Amino acid sequence: MTRTNQSAYDAAANICSGIFDTIPVDLHDVVHEAVMAGYAAALGDLEEGKLDDQVRERAEIIE
Repeated sequence: MTRTNQSAYDAAANICSGIFDTIPVDLHDVVHEAVMAGYAAALGDLEEGKLDDQVRERAEIIE
């Protein structure tokens, strides 16, 4: 598993752990896969620099 995929898997597991009790068991895998795909896409965009402007803007707000 690549670093991005592992990070996405771990993030999805953390996010989903809070909602699994509220959704039917049959949907657990679907929800986990959807969260993982979204997180992996965001990490890919971040690595490619597609989110640099947004990161800079938010960093300025925090400072």
